[in-house]
Amino acid sequence: MGSKKWKRCMALGILLLMTLCSVGAGSKPEIDTGEGAKEEQQLQLGVPQVVVPVEFFNRDDDFYVQCLQNQSQGNSITYADGYYYFRSQTKNYSLCRTKGQGMPVEEVVGQIPGAIYVRKDQVYFINVSDNRTLYCVGTDGSNLRKLSDFPMQELIVVGDKIYFRSVYEREYDPFYQLTEEAAENDRYLYSMNLDGSGCELLIPQVCLEVTTNGESLYYLVEDNDEGDWFFTVYKSGMDGKDQEIFFQSKSRLWALTLYKGALYCVDPGEKQLICIEEQGAKEIASDVWLFSISEGQAYVNNKEEIRRVDLETGEEELLIREDSRWGNNVQNREDTYPWFAGSDNRGIFLVNGQIFVRYFESEKKGVLWHLWDGEKFVVFEDMEPLDAEDLVLDTSLLYELNFYDPGREDEGAKEYLDMDGEICYDEAYGVREDGTTYGNFSITLPKFNSGLTCCDQMNRQMDSLFALAMEDKESFFEKAEEQGGQDDCINWYRQHGYSNLYIGETYISMHYFRGGYDGGMRVWRESLPLLFDRETGLMIHMEDLFTVEENEYMKRLTGAVYKYCEMTGMDWWNEAFDNNVLVKNFRDLSCYLTPDGIVLCYDRYAVQAGASGNPTFEIPYEWFEDIFRH
Repeated sequence: MGSKKWKRCMALGILLLMTLCSVGAGSKPEIDTGEGAKEEQQLQLGVPQVVVPVEFFNRDDDFYVQCLQNQSQGNSITYADGYYYFRSQTKNYSLCRTKGQGMPVEEVVGQIPGAIYVRKDQVYFINVSDNRTLYCVGTDGSNLRKLSDFPMQELIVVGDKIYFRSVYEREYDPFYQLTEEAAENDRYLYSMNLDGSGCELLIPQVCLEVTTNGESLYYLVEDNDEGDWFFTVYKSGMDGKDQEIFFQSKSRLWALTLYKGALYCVDPGEKQLICIEEQGAKEIASDVWLFSISEGQAYVNNKEEIRRVDLETGEEELLIREDSRWGNNVQNREDTYPWFAGSDNRGIFLVNGQIFVRYFESEKKGVLWHLWDGEKFVVFEDMEPLDAEDLVLDTSLLYELNFYDPGREDEGAKEYLDMDGEICYDEAYGVREDGTTYGNFSITLPKFNSGLTCCDQMNRQMDSLFALAMEDKESFFEKAEEQGGQDDCINWYRQHGYSNLYIGETYISMHYFRGGYDGGMRVWRESLPLLFDRETGLMIHMEDLFTVEENEYMKRLTGAVYKYCEMTGMDWWNEAFDNNVLVKNFRDLSCYLTPDGIVLCYDRYAVQAGASGNPTFEIPYEWFEDIFRH
């Protein structure tokens, strides 16, 4: 999509996101399947199993409740010293606390938490707002501090150590356990001191899940034995040493949880909750997607119901079924698969002896926290109803192509444009025998008149942009020539243009873009919006529009988008939120202004699949006017 020279020369400050991270699997220990327990005592999972005794807990202590009970579902709600600490669904997803259902909710800190852990008067949390790094804040909201720059997938605290999974980072591999990097999404098992120091890679294998009883680590690895793939739960010391096989399965396992001497997990292939203990492995419940355990009871859920299962007797009790769920409207619109916690934003949580879930409440409230009152689920944290268009304007719901067409300007901008017309340029790489052209290249930019005091400066900016676009023409034509010309470049073109030229009282905003087709699956388009100070004609950045720090205004804007997606049932919301893609994949100079609000622009693949185009979201001024520099 253009030469390196083009990307280096964007002197106007257009920043292109170019991040590539790769990590790699190292050597794995030799697989020893062992003899295992008797077949009639085990699930028939296709490979031999080795079962090792697990140390017992005597009660559901603080370590289990805060670190393990809801770990597989993100642990974004916990209880300590009379307060529920949780990710609020109504306060832009901030870390909040409340004393109970219907009680006032106070914001602890304006950051989006992942897993949460409370010790004494400190709240430790994975900060989704900052690349899932470790933060700490006082329970009263004081003394917020970042403890580590390393991203974390879990927050399991044992003593003063944290155990978590993350991408491979050479700095934290002092013994060179891995010699090459692997895929970007691979995760490895690490430990870190609670203060953020002493980070160390423990296991040089890709780790799919991890749990612990405080004395040993249990982690899931996908193994390959002579081309035969299966999943192995390994056991090791807390330092990662003395590794041994604990359990193997042909099926992918998930939601590893240690509870009172046994390892519980879900076999998604069979949709079973299974228990692995000294006597062998057995089925606890069928038709299970996820579960939590408390006081000897397993609470299991699928996309239709929640049941309670006695771990000792196996007796089951149906708590609620989808067709009787309280709170859904007549269209039965809901968060996609609300009982299935495929990401950290859905599922069943056991907190302070109560069952919590998140699901769709109504079209004007979206997804809210609910708790079980013994007969039905009631709203735990309520909110004032909102219309979806209070958050995101429908005009920009899907893609840029549905917003404004190239070359159009806002009605109020016409009086400031030069009557001689726009800056226009057209050239073709080649001409066919019938006289038609191919490899067409075009540029369309505005010109300004003296109605703007900064018109000379603005026209110089446009001239500079034109020069940069012409350099892009050279790289486009070079690529066409390398491709072979007419036969291979028949549908190629490159376009530089603009849309939604808006001249407000303070700012001049222009949605500049480039796009085209030069081979591959589909045409492409790159948003490169520009913002200028109306008085000086100098370019400004997004941060110049707001009176607060970047984290605060981005959380406000993206919080509106996420809540909008809840209300309208966009099915990518959960995974996108967990990875905070609207912040993580947002580039500087990727917004423009309209008479109605600010538009956030995203590249293809940044938020959704490539077939979805280039999503944009227009957020009305009313949603952020208190922090906007008018």
